[in-house]
Amino acid sequence: MRPRMEEERIYKAALPFFAKYGYKKTTLEDIAGALDMSNTNLYSYFRSKRELYQCCVDYAIDQWQEHVRQQSGSIEDPKEKLVMAWRSAVGYVIGNEQMMALLKNDPTIFPMFPNVDPIEEYNDWSVQYVKQILEEGIEKGVFRSSINVDIAATMLFGWYKYLIVSAVDMEELDPELIAETISTLSTILFDGLLVVPEEGA
Repeated sequence: MRPRMEEERIYKAALPFFAKYGYKKTTLEDIAGALDMSNTNLYSYFRSKRELYQCCVDYAIDQWQEHVRQQSGSIEDPKEKLVMAWRSAVGYVIGNEQMMALLKNDPTIFPMFPNVDPIEEYNDWSVQYVKQILEEGIEKGVFRSSINVDIAATMLFGWYKYLIVSAVDMEELDPELIAETISTLSTILFDGLLVVPEEGA
């Protein structure tokens, strides 16, 4: 079994190269040199550059999701927890130049409408996490019990995905626009679009 700490050291050394130069232009010689090891030694951990790249992407996304768990996991109020999950997930990406560069260089990592989802396992976790928050909210009487949580979780994940893809696609990132978008989505979700007439009006 390969030592996990050694693998993480390799990921941390390789990610800046993949983020800056993309998969094609990054060489194993670059990464091995940064690690002060030989190509042969690097091949003892990964069979190919493609395998190393995929492992690096998985590692980066795992760090991303761990950040969301840490930021939102302990929040008791389901509404606040859901909004924090959005904010922390989007905030992590736009505040992380390396992650932004990785997603820009390889849009197939997190496409809006994938034919094949390369990170299906991670996206499934995200949908299940949203579903768990919805179920907590229903149990606590915060969210309506009549909603189909599977459909709702998938739709809410779609909103979140839209935010990420939009942020990555921006030529110049506008944090204020991202914040306003999250606020608008939250208003639509929790308050709706219709004006509720005041009683007696």
